[in-house]
Amino acid sequence: MNPDVNVIPVKERLTNTNILDLMKNYDIVVDGTDNFPTRYLINDACVMLKKPLVSGAILRFEGQITTILPGDGPCYRCLFESPPPPGLVPSCQEAGVLGVLPGVIGALQATEVLKIILGKGKPLNGELLIYDALGTNFRKVRVPKNPDCAICGANPTITKLADYSQEYCTL
Repeated sequence: MNPDVNVIPVKERLTNTNILDLMKNYDIVVDGTDNFPTRYLINDACVMLKKPLVSGAILRFEGQITTILPGDGPCYRCLFESPPPPGLVPSCQEAGVLGVLPGVIGALQATEVLKIILGKGKPLNGELLIYDALGTNFRKVRVPKNPDCAICGANPTITKLADYSQEYCTL
């Protein structure tokens, strides 16, 4: 609808071997993936490339969103150090999702992107916004930067992107 917007779809699976190349030409990354391996891969790539990341997640009747500005606050691993073991957290397919939840979280993610582009307002950097659809309420949780974080801490131990495909069935 806007002739100044150029959407370039990527029709290939993100892997540890192609993600840096795929992301290098983008200014901001928006993550709405539905699995942990890809979520961590995207976070790690964004930190390595110093790309802003707007991360959103949904399950059942709740959603959450955070904005990661590498070098200026915590990353996803500061919040959740490592992916949970396979099978511990049910998938959206197994647990279900309230139909309007992707729209609510997606609209909040779009708002975060616009704040970054326009340089207006305060992005959710260092904060996790949690939406409870059943109670129709929001709450914010502060997320401190972890100085020992494996990817963005003072002495990172993650220096190359992991291949989660050996541990998880799909990426």
